[in-house]
Amino acid sequence: MRRPISWRSIEVVASPRSRWSVVALFAAAILFVPVIPIPGSIPEEGSGIPTSLLFHFVGYAALAALLGFALFVRRTSLYSTTLSIVGATLYGILIEYIQYPIPYRSFSYLDMLGNGAGAAFGAVVLAILIARSE
Repeated sequence: MRRPISWRSIEVVASPRSRWSVVALFAAAILFVPVIPIPGSIPEEGSGIPTSLLFHFVGYAALAALLGFALFVRRTSLYSTTLSIVGATLYGILIEYIQYPIPYRSFSYLDMLGNGAGAAFGAVVLAILIARSE
């Protein structure tokens, strides 16, 4: 029978520098993708939920989980969860405002909502996994 993952043992393997490097690389990818021109793409219009909303949700869930893991080593689970939700959500809002003046991209409050919901989901799932392993 396998033992569950010990988050404290992972923190020994994954140094603080490597954890923060992964967060920075992932955040840079999230910044890079919305500002590059994509040939043939146009902002989504019409009714219904945009297909990109799923990508926003998943991307910011991953960002918040990575951020929460990087913060968890020195902080309590509640503090790192809260800070990762707030940090990832604010980053998502910043990205939307960066996209605002770019003609081939669109500014969307719905995307901001998807970013925040994804961040909350990712951080809470990480907190639950950590709590169950201890």
